[in-house]
Amino acid sequence: MERSLRLLLEGVIDYAGLFPPAKLDMEAAVEEYLELVQGEHAWLVSRFACSASHLGELAAELEKYPLAGPVPVAVIGSASKDRHHWEAGLVHDVHAVSTFRSSAGRRASMEAFEAKAPDNRHIETYLREVEGIVPTEIFIELPWEDGMEESLAAIAESDFAYAKARTGGIEPSMYPSVPELAGFLQQCAQLDLPFKLTAGLHHPLPTHDTPTGGHMHGFLNVLAATTLCAAHDLSRREIEALLETDEPSRFRFTDSALAWGGFEASLAEIEAGRDLFLSFGSCSVLEPVEGLASAGFVRLASADR
Repeated sequence: MERSLRLLLEGVIDYAGLFPPAKLDMEAAVEEYLELVQGEHAWLVSRFACSASHLGELAAELEKYPLAGPVPVAVIGSASKDRHHWEAGLVHDVHAVSTFRSSAGRRASMEAFEAKAPDNRHIETYLREVEGIVPTEIFIELPWEDGMEESLAAIAESDFAYAKARTGGIEPSMYPSVPELAGFLQQCAQLDLPFKLTAGLHHPLPTHDTPTGGHMHGFLNVLAATTLCAAHDLSRREIEALLETDEPSRFRFTDSALAWGGFEASLAEIEAGRDLFLSFGSCSVLEPVEGLASAGFVRLASADR
């Protein structure tokens, strides 16, 4: 595999097997995660995503395994439909995290807490309320609605939180449009604001999701767009064109650079891009890998047997 592609993808997937559409039970999810981090595709995998309400189950399940080291965990905070539920959810989540850190001990390492803001109107309040509540990275998931630009600016100004956005779901409305996603990526690059994405990024290149009718963005497109935007200050239209690219041949990966549409990023610039786009949540690791293989970007070891 070319060094540029490896660098672009290394540790990019937060395993989310507990969440839809896979929705595995805790036993199956932990078993699959531990197999993944010891297998052929371990280099792609980062944290184990777990909702705050299921941390007790995770701690109990990890006791069954002779772990070589702590499992890195990303805690997904309680969903909130308004400010009142947000505050109640935070109280619940902080207690759950404290209990988990005590019960899991060295079997787990909490590396991120991801809180979902119910709206963009009160982002300053949400930031004040999450600051310092847990000793780890804090991501604020923002809704695709008016005020997102102001929310991203507020998160960047906070100097302690990172951004998160949802790129898919069970309904077409949960998929951001190409212009919306392009704007998000451009602003994060301009603000030097690290972020993660979740849901819908199952394929390396854009495709139509038949079950939901949504337009699925390609994770390779998003990674390349972030990297090239940071390196070359791409225009909004250039980012949109990159996100819409569905031909594998339009991307070029070598041991020294990645290239698309006349733009090129060195290995150092790819690293800088990954310092922005930290990871994306996916309930499957095999599906993205098979997509990369089908498009000719990687070769599976199993294909050589």
